[in-house]
Amino acid sequence: MQPTVLAVGRVSKRFMEKQSGAHEAMEEDADLKLLERRKLEEMRRRLKAAAPAQKQEKTDRQVVEGVLYDRGDEVLDAAYSFYPNETEKLVRELAVMIRDRRLTEKIAGGELLSIFRQLGLRFRLKTSIKVMDQGKLVDLSDKLGRKGQG
Repeated sequence: MQPTVLAVGRVSKRFMEKQSGAHEAMEEDADLKLLERRKLEEMRRRLKAAAPAQKQEKTDRQVVEGVLYDRGDEVLDAAYSFYPNETEKLVRELAVMIRDRRLTEKIAGGELLSIFRQLGLRFRLKTSIKVMDQGKLVDLSDKLGRKGQG
């Protein structure tokens, strides 16, 4: 019976040696997997940080609309409705000038309308004259219409 115990003892010793080697290999694999995960997370963070920068790039129209004031947006919308192709070309050129800082001042609606007219692109804007009547702003045509009736 004693030889069996020795044999079992030897087998268990060999088994333990194999187990410890396998355990060390598993620890190395776990460490490698942990490093891979960390690197992947870092790459994902960098990718997410770079993605918003790409989304923030404005279109030519947004760049031009950013420098318009005093009904400039209305003039631009009207120009797009009457002359979409020509307006797109003008907006592209204005955007290039704004990005290159050759055009630094704001553009008023009247100035933009004048540019379109100089290029031969004529269109009408809806305009109205408002006057104060009993503390309220009223269209001049409405006020004149009421006077003629009353």
